[in-house]
Amino acid sequence: MTVYKYKFDFEVGNLIKSPCKECEDRKHFPKCIEMCKMLDRIQTVLAEARSCSRG
Repeated sequence: MTVYKYKFDFEVGNLIKSPCKECEDRKHFPKCIEMCKMLDRIQTVLAEARSCSRG
């Protein structure tokens, strides 16, 4: 039996607003993207999720 360790997209939730909109480093956008810990965490969660939609 295969055990899956990822989450489905409906378990992860929806990103309804960009975290960049109210960020203190917004004035440095887009150069700040590479060093942004918030975006790194979001990308990590999304990379571990499986889509449930057909595409």
